[in-house]
Amino acid sequence: MRDPQDSDEQAPKSLLVPPRDGVDIGDYTLRDFAAKWLMQQCDLAEIGFYRAANNALLAGSDSRRRIVFLGDSITEFWSSLADLDTAETVVLNRGIRGQNSSQMLLRFEDDVIALQPALIVLLCGTNDLRSYVGDAAAVGVSAQQRIMRNVTAMADIAMARNVPMSIGAIPPVNPAHPVHRDPAAILAINLRLNDFATQRRLHLIDFHRALVNEAGCLDTAFSADGVHPNAAGYARMRMELDRSAGIAALIRNRH
Repeated sequence: MRDPQDSDEQAPKSLLVPPRDGVDIGDYTLRDFAAKWLMQQCDLAEIGFYRAANNALLAGSDSRRRIVFLGDSITEFWSSLADLDTAETVVLNRGIRGQNSSQMLLRFEDDVIALQPALIVLLCGTNDLRSYVGDAAAVGVSAQQRIMRNVTAMADIAMARNVPMSIGAIPPVNPAHPVHRDPAAILAINLRLNDFATQRRLHLIDFHRALVNEAGCLDTAFSADGVHPNAAGYARMRMELDRSAGIAALIRNRH
C-alpha cells in the first residue's frame, strides 16, 4: 500500500503545501508561518471594531426591526444611511474600511447574525479586486472566485437563520485615478453576483448602474477619488435602495 506521506513528497514545490505534522518552526514555509501567526495574534477580521456597539445594542431596549448593512469603506462612509431610520426600523452600518469579503465572512456572525436583523444588505468585493502589487487585471479571476465563495457562504448562513439578504453590485471605478482595480473584472463579478442572486431568489441592488457613466466608469460627478462616492453618489445609491422591495417594505412608515 502506498504511504500517504509519499503524496507530500511528490507535491510540486510551487504549491507551498503546509506540512501535516509540523512540530518546529523550520517545518513551515515563511508564508504559512506568517499566516498562522497573524491568525493567532491579530484580529484580522476586526471583530472588535463594533463589539462595544453590538453589546450596547443587544443590552438596550430598542425593539425596532434592524436592517444591517455589511461592507467596506463604501458602506462605512455612507453616513446618510441613518436617514432610513423610522419609528419601526433602525439601520445599522457595519462597514469597515479596507475590508475584503473574507474578512466580512469571518465577522458575519458577530456583526450581522447576532444582531437578529430583519434584513441584511451585503456590499463587498471592491477590495478583493484591488491590486496591491502589479497589474490589477492579473488578480481578477482569483478574486472573483474568492468573492463568490464568500458571498455564497454568507448567503447560506443567512438562509439557515431565515434572514432575508440583498446583495449590492460592486460600484464602478474611474481609472483616471490610481484605483488599482480592473473595471472589466468589476463588470464580470457583477454578472456573477446577478446570476447568483437570481438562482437564490435574492434581490440585487444595482449600485453599479447608479454611478456609472457612458464610458463605463465611475462618473466624476459622484466621486472625488475614483472609488468612493461623494454625497451626490450616495444620493444615487439611495435611489437604488428605494427600488428594493425588501427595504421599502421595512421603511415604509417614516417618522
